[in-house]
Amino acid sequence: MSTSSHMLHLLRLVEQDHIHITDANHVEQVLANLVAAGKQKLRVISDFDQTLSRYAVDGVRCPMSHDVIAQSSLMSEPTRVKVKKVVDYYYPKEISLTIPMSEKVQLMVDFWTQIHDIFLASDLNQQDISSTIHSNSPPLREGYNTFMSALHQHDIPLLVFSAGLGDVIQVMFAKYNVVYPNCRVVSNFMKFDDTGKLVGFHDPLIHIFNKNKSVLPDESYFTEQRERTNVILLGDSPGDLQMADGVPNVENVLKIGYLNAHLERLDLFTELYDIVLVEDETMDVVNSILEKIIDPSS
Repeated sequence: MSTSSHMLHLLRLVEQDHIHITDANHVEQVLANLVAAGKQKLRVISDFDQTLSRYAVDGVRCPMSHDVIAQSSLMSEPTRVKVKKVVDYYYPKEISLTIPMSEKVQLMVDFWTQIHDIFLASDLNQQDISSTIHSNSPPLREGYNTFMSALHQHDIPLLVFSAGLGDVIQVMFAKYNVVYPNCRVVSNFMKFDDTGKLVGFHDPLIHIFNKNKSVLPDESYFTEQRERTNVILLGDSPGDLQMADGVPNVENVLKIGYLNAHLERLDLFTELYDIVLVEDETMDVVNSILEKIIDPSS
């Protein structure tokens, strides 16, 4: 076995068909650097929808955080049809390989704004929303508890950066007993009045292509622990790659991408992400890497 592939073999990252690594030497070097620097220099930044949450169960696609409400009984049938029309129009544009990014950004603003406007017109209240999330939320990826509890136990900060609904994410974390002080959520949060009625959404609007330091509430999200210059980044779209923009003095970033569907995008994903996991509903690869960083003797 060559020295350059030692870590990849140790973590079983080259023996499984669903794991795709284009530049093995680069990944090997980044992994070695992360392990050598240890947990004290590490932070994790992750998307939520279909990255921490599952994409599908038994072949049935799981709802994303907006879907938990949009597809629920809180919405009338005509409203659900209206939401579907908006999604059917904009989602193909979101994943298009031909529409330039300059056009996509405005399309995504329009996409999210229209969905939020439908929510605002639907007379929703906080208590019903919370109950719906508890009963309809999708499962998290297998191994989520190992992932989140390990980060908590070893005081490794986790930033969950989502273009979804922060309210749904927080209720889901509570439902699955993974609410920890080392985890911060940056997402779209609902605004309620004194009676609990949904009356708006907090600024700024976060969509799939502006998940970067420009929408963080304050610089402390990255600057509080300046010594944490190594990053594991988890995402499921090209837009997620900018989530670490703003981390000061970055030394190493390991980009792990979940390709859940649209497998024709594999070449694009392997260009952009260091490790691509195809149709993998688990946190196994991430957990094995974390385990090695936390305890190099494992």
